[in-house]
Amino acid sequence: GDVGRSPRMQYHALSLARSPEVAHVTLIGYAGSRCVPEVEALIDSGRISLRLLREDLLPRPRSKVAYLAYAPAKALLKLGQLLFALLLLLPRVDVLLLQTPPAIPTLAAAWLARAASGCMVVVDWHNLGFSVLEHGGLGASHPYVLAARLYEALLGWSLDGHLCVTAAMSGWLREHWSVRAETLYDRPPAFFRPTPLEQRHELLRRLRPALVAPGGAPLWEEKAPPSSPRSSPWDAGGTPWTSLDSGTGQVRARPDMPALLVSSTSWSADEDFGVLLDALLLLDTSLSSSAPPACGGPRVLVAITGKGPLKQHYERRVAGLALRRIGIATLWLEPADYPVLLGCADLGVCLHGSTSGLDLPMKVLDMLGCGLPVCAVGLDSLSDLQGPAHSLLAHAPPLERTRFDCLSEL
Repeated sequence: GDVGRSPRMQYHALSLARSPEVAHVTLIGYAGSRCVPEVEALIDSGRISLRLLREDLLPRPRSKVAYLAYAPAKALLKLGQLLFALLLLLPRVDVLLLQTPPAIPTLAAAWLARAASGCMVVVDWHNLGFSVLEHGGLGASHPYVLAARLYEALLGWSLDGHLCVTAAMSGWLREHWSVRAETLYDRPPAFFRPTPLEQRHELLRRLRPALVAPGGAPLWEEKAPPSSPRSSPWDAGGTPWTSLDSGTGQVRARPDMPALLVSSTSWSADEDFGVLLDALLLLDTSLSSSAPPACGGPRVLVAITGKGPLKQHYERRVAGLALRRIGIATLWLEPADYPVLLGCADLGVCLHGSTSGLDLPMKVLDMLGCGLPVCAVGLDSLSDLQGPAHSLLAHAPPLERTRFDCLSEL
């Protein structure tokens, strides 16, 4: 993904730029989403330089046969692009900290830049690159996968320092590739926290146009008809979760406000949202006998944030569901708004799957930082997070019923 959707690398840049021992930080990545406000502030002040690269160097072919020629050609073009940026565009660096995946051609570019400039290279292992290829449809015995695994092992072993996201990954790298990686656990920044009532009210008022069904239909009445015994929750400056006292301007939480479930996604094949939709159907059935809130609308709002290739596919599925007590809104948030919405929620859901089973989704840390209970797909690495301070419910397939059990606690 682009640099704006790489939170761990942004937080690395933020921490290093704030250190008095670091003269300057340059953040290199693909153009796309904006960085978090704290990083953008340091870019504006000059403490961080941002170098954006084009990702669409070659159009992706549709046929698998053409892909066999496309993949190595794209890797060579990206290798040249990275080397041009590292060796010609940037001043000499002392330390190069890189994220992998993508391992191809990032590890090769780092190795060549190290040979040319003498800089130290530290690899931050987020996952295993060959496992992404393996689970992308090629299979473990495909020549590309075998070559990618050898490439990753040799280049990784030859570089200077290593970090990784979980103890499970550290153990795997040491056992299989003799790479000693220090486990540097992700920690959510301070801006991931429960959202105060006034800030919650302001955000939800501002998000009103986005809190609609995928087809655009409002989930709450915009304005109640004169004959209706109830008013719209948006009337008098309110929201379905808060009301505004017209005399004092004080914000109050509604006693019958709907539950808010938040899930963030890249809408890719790594996350099976069909599982969540099946669980929501079960939950809707269990809620069908309950009365709607006094202000109307759903008893549970599921806010799914993010963008990606399968978004329209799942929006069509959502439009075909006959839900009575649950509303689903798909929306894209500015980086500054995402932690605020997360801090408003009652439950976080993470459907992130792992091709290696060793990485840890950052979104789970963000949710826990906001004080949310989290319902997540079961991964071995999630055991690193278990503890009395965390409410983490991890489920292995089949998930429909266990997710319903998790959601029914709302």
